[in-house]
Amino acid sequence: MQRHSTKGVLGHFYTPNEALAAAVKVRDSQYTHFDFLTPFPIHGMEEAMGQKRSWIPVVTGLLAFFGITLAQTFIYYVMIGDWPMNFGGKPNFAWPSFIPVTFESMVFYAAIGSAIVAIIAGKRDTIPQPPPMKIATGATIDKFVVWISATDPKFDATEVQRFVASLGADGVRYVDAEAGNV
Repeated sequence: MQRHSTKGVLGHFYTPNEALAAAVKVRDSQYTHFDFLTPFPIHGMEEAMGQKRSWIPVVTGLLAFFGITLAQTFIYYVMIGDWPMNFGGKPNFAWPSFIPVTFESMVFYAAIGSAIVAIIAGKRDTIPQPPPMKIATGATIDKFVVWISATDPKFDATEVQRFVASLGADGVRYVDAEAGNV
């Protein structure tokens, strides 16, 4: 029997190994709208949850290449085309002397661009999370929390609660849609 106002079910674990083992079992049980909230990153959690590798590093690399190209193109234009000057008989475009500027341009475009792309991409998250600041999960302090959302096609509140408890989770409970009541 599914409760009308249930937003999801959560339970917590005390060690990273328990959380990893639970993630594999949740993934293998065909739940698709679930997440693990942890106080620190756990190596291997993405694989255990069945998540694909992030595309953000590829975007960061492309933005870094864009920063390098932009800096070198601008310096070349200024030193050869716009305002060529003779500095002690050195070539006008002595690129090794412009490496610091190029490096800074690369870092600037890669960092700022990646942050903007990550923020925009993060807005597309389709798995509703527990109501923030309304329920104390302990995920930011010392617990590893599994969250299965009521939006999951396979969700049945009683069955999910039983399943999460069978994983060895403590504190298994429903989370209400109104005001995060449990």
